[in-house]
Amino acid sequence: MTRRASLFVALIAAGVTVTIDAQTPTATRQLRANDADLSYVEQGRGAPVVFVHGAVADLRYWEPQRAAFARQHRFVAYTFRYHGAAPWTDGGKLYSSQTHAADLAAFIAGLKAGPVHLVGLSYGGLLAAMVAVKQPELIQTLTLAEPALFALLQNQPDAKPALDEWAKGVAPMMEAMKAGDALKATRLLSALVHGEPPDSFDKLPPALRQMLTDNARTLPALFAAAPSSVPCESLAAVKTPTLVIRGERSPAIFLKTNEAVARCIPGSRSAVVPNASHTMSYQNPPAFNRTVLDFISKPR
Repeated sequence: MTRRASLFVALIAAGVTVTIDAQTPTATRQLRANDADLSYVEQGRGAPVVFVHGAVADLRYWEPQRAAFARQHRFVAYTFRYHGAAPWTDGGKLYSSQTHAADLAAFIAGLKAGPVHLVGLSYGGLLAAMVAVKQPELIQTLTLAEPALFALLQNQPDAKPALDEWAKGVAPMMEAMKAGDALKATRLLSALVHGEPPDSFDKLPPALRQMLTDNARTLPALFAAAPSSVPCESLAAVKTPTLVIRGERSPAIFLKTNEAVARCIPGSRSAVVPNASHTMSYQNPPAFNRTVLDFISKPR
């Protein structure tokens, strides 16, 4: 598999396997950020905690976190440009991690609530890391949940088995993408990140299947975008208190990536969510919520 394909797959790793249902949030708002109208939902008061979903998803992904975080903080979850069910006006021509990271920074600034606690999963973790490097003044704490920073593994011999295993699993998904079947690619991606058979997609709760289906159209735009990452030397400059978290049963590629991120960011903390894999915040919300809340609530 080419480096471009490897990075592409890293960015889109955000399939969902869950044991609880997710309802569409009510009272969705709009915030103009970086010349885009971004939908978001918020609940609670206090220091804002901004949640950044992965690819093939939208703000609905974070419903298992909303009530728990709103008890102590201002929960905020938003939807990326081009994600969700709204129609596109420009064919997705600006779709890229650079655009999404700029949108995220503008969104945080637009909240006008000072530095936020930032939580990013997978592709959202990549975006959160990009903002932490370029505009650290916007962030009070940083939580990276299996961030899509696979490029950190390119020159690590001990990561080769994990990369090879991942590449083998990626092949059928890439074939579906080449055939123009984004929904099939999404189904395969969901199975890949959890080590489950492709038909596991059909066992997801209806609301989650709908969320993934709504966002499957983003895969071609993501594939067309130039891949990006954050080098270790840039992460080494991050002074923001950082938590690097993963699922206990996640594929080896995520374990190796988390280890690399933790080594690169000085003073970062690491945590494991038991009985969960890549979408740990859905599979074990109590453990995920408790771990992140404990981290962001620690006196600095």
